[in-house]
Amino acid sequence: MKKLTRALALLVIVASSGAAMADLPRVTGLTIENDQLSWDAQAGATGYNIQLNYNYYDTVHGDTQYTVTEPGKYHVISFNDRGEFGVTRNPDEIGQPYIHVEYAGSDSDDSISLDGRYNVLIVTKTCTNVGPGETCIASCPSSYITEHGGTRSVDYLSGGACSTSDIVEADAAVTTETYRCTVPTFSGEVTAQAICVPYH
Repeated sequence: MKKLTRALALLVIVASSGAAMADLPRVTGLTIENDQLSWDAQAGATGYNIQLNYNYYDTVHGDTQYTVTEPGKYHVISFNDRGEFGVTRNPDEIGQPYIHVEYAGSDSDDSISLDGRYNVLIVTKTCTNVGPGETCIASCPSSYITEHGGTRSVDYLSGGACSTSDIVEADAAVTTETYRCTVPTFSGEVTAQAICVPYH
């Protein structure tokens, strides 16, 4: 009987400790102006995960704004060092989409260049004044216009490269559509390249 009582007490403690863990507040004030995504600081948050088209895109620590370059739908989720995350919906919004803002892209973004002269598309993204822990991201578009005026669709990302203007080594990471270069210390310029293979 004592073993059963102890087991029940342990279950109550575990259940109550799980119930005590609260979500962080939902990110509010999400706006986009030109290429600047911004939001309100959330109490208890130590950073924010940025999602593009409902997939993880990048992380921001100690800031409430982010320069966007990729067109699509952005939303932001807060987190803290205890592994708690911000809620994305109110309880009465179940079944409704996340709160997001949309960026249509900019034709005047001279930080991105495309080279499709070969059997692949090379996307080069140049980022300036990149702080510690920040990332420069080169992304494969879903399609692009060739030098002959035709349109080709991108099949997959096959790799990429990172370079910096300073004596700083960038950590490289790859997703299905992006090649990401993260620097541990400040760098005046970081260049990320993505090699995108079109459908043949």
